[in-house]
Amino acid sequence: MSQASPKETPCPDCGEMVRVNSLRCWNCGAFMNTEVEQRFIAMQSGPRPIIFSEVPEGEMQSAGDIDDDDDDDFQLKTPIAREIPTPAQFQAPSEQAAPVSPPAPAATGPATSGAATSVDAPIQIKIEPEAEQPAAGDDSPKAERRPQPDTGVAHSVATGGDALLDIAIQEEREVRKRSKGRKVLGGLRTPGGGLIIFCPYGCRVEVKETHRGMTGRCPRCQAPFIVPIDPPIFKKQKADGTAETGTASGTTAAEKFAVWLNDLHLHVVDPSKLKLKADSLMKEFTEVDVAFSQDVLLVASLAKKGGGLFSKGGEKKEDVRAALQAYLAENKAIEEAPAGEKHLFAAHDVPQVKVVQPAPSRASSIFHGIPVFGTNRIAVQLPLNEKTEHPFYLSMGITEFWKFAKGMEEVYGITGLGDDLGLPMAPRSDVTKCHYTDAPIKALLDIDLYRADPTVQLEVAGYQCGACKMTVSEAGRKKENLGGKSPKGIAKAKCPKCGSKMGENLLYSFKEDVVDPSLASST
Repeated sequence: MSQASPKETPCPDCGEMVRVNSLRCWNCGAFMNTEVEQRFIAMQSGPRPIIFSEVPEGEMQSAGDIDDDDDDDFQLKTPIAREIPTPAQFQAPSEQAAPVSPPAPAATGPATSGAATSVDAPIQIKIEPEAEQPAAGDDSPKAERRPQPDTGVAHSVATGGDALLDIAIQEEREVRKRSKGRKVLGGLRTPGGGLIIFCPYGCRVEVKETHRGMTGRCPRCQAPFIVPIDPPIFKKQKADGTAETGTASGTTAAEKFAVWLNDLHLHVVDPSKLKLKADSLMKEFTEVDVAFSQDVLLVASLAKKGGGLFSKGGEKKEDVRAALQAYLAENKAIEEAPAGEKHLFAAHDVPQVKVVQPAPSRASSIFHGIPVFGTNRIAVQLPLNEKTEHPFYLSMGITEFWKFAKGMEEVYGITGLGDDLGLPMAPRSDVTKCHYTDAPIKALLDIDLYRADPTVQLEVAGYQCGACKMTVSEAGRKKENLGGKSPKGIAKAKCPKCGSKMGENLLYSFKEDVVDPSLASST
């Protein structure tokens, strides 16, 4: 154990070694001397003396010399020290022979640049504010208050709550009376030809003239609202038969939907739950009808509903479709149409529609080239907006896609949909002759696309030899009994031309195109 240094002494509180003549311990902050600690406590308990600094000669100013014109600058001025006489120093003017100087106080702290003056009792000095004087050279006339009529009623009574309410009611009546004869054209116009309306909660919404009669949803508060059909000024014109009947061409709402596609598959895809596997979304769909108009693209579900307004629960799909078309023919709001879920996409958003399956290449495919909507099916992505939480996709067969692309071109002027994907935009076929009857056989190409289309009815039109490519029609096979009575044995049958096995090479055609001239002539 090391011995203590003669220049250090232990702290009385914590015992740490502290340098001799130190005021406090470096470890715990305790005083090393008890007398110093008691004097420090006494100084802290008593009030601190007031110290006045003496201003050097030549810098004394009076209260009237202070410039108060710059009150608007919010700048603080340096305080000015004044000599305050004690009561014993007040004398009559005749008795004052010489100015009395204050006694010099005893120094209680560190030396300062000037002497300090102590006062036995505090003296309060009240300085009255000077009256505002007009600035020199300011000849502008002051605004005079308009004299108020003397009604004999006290001002507090005249401005009471009931009196102010009566005045406000009277002013509102006058405003209504002045604006009673004015014509209201219905909404504020925008430079772009739009219309400003307000939702039920007062949010400002801009719509277009083509949106009249439709039901929308406020982009801010999500409150539903209906765009007014006609301003009040057109009511008289409608009664006279001179106004339009709701559309520019006078057509009904059902006629406005020029293209109507039935039973397409609608997929609502959550990207976080998507499985990149072939046919993973093939069975997760809702059957919908898609209708094209100049204003909107309507996607309506005809599924059964439970109850409520416009309930169609228990009815057949064809009946719901007929009721929907009849409802639209009455120019009513589409949001209240008698169907299941309805999705509306504005015409200016329709150009966002794009084909996502198949894709030009696997690198450009958002599904990495995997046919998640079904092998050999075509899928398009619908426009995205703030109302849709997840993206919407429509999947369809090849013939349904032809109708969809034709509607996009006729109604919205969008051409070339799917041209760069290698999809045929019309049926392609190869015509051969039967080896037995010389009848033409119209064999469809791209047969895998037609097999994935539920609206297409295919029928076997003939058989082809895998070796020499000789073809036999179904009528010729029956006539020559090739492969037996049923076509099941055609694969093992010998080719009448080369003698090899025919193999399972079936030729398909549309059911309405399977016509054998030899059979037609014989019957």
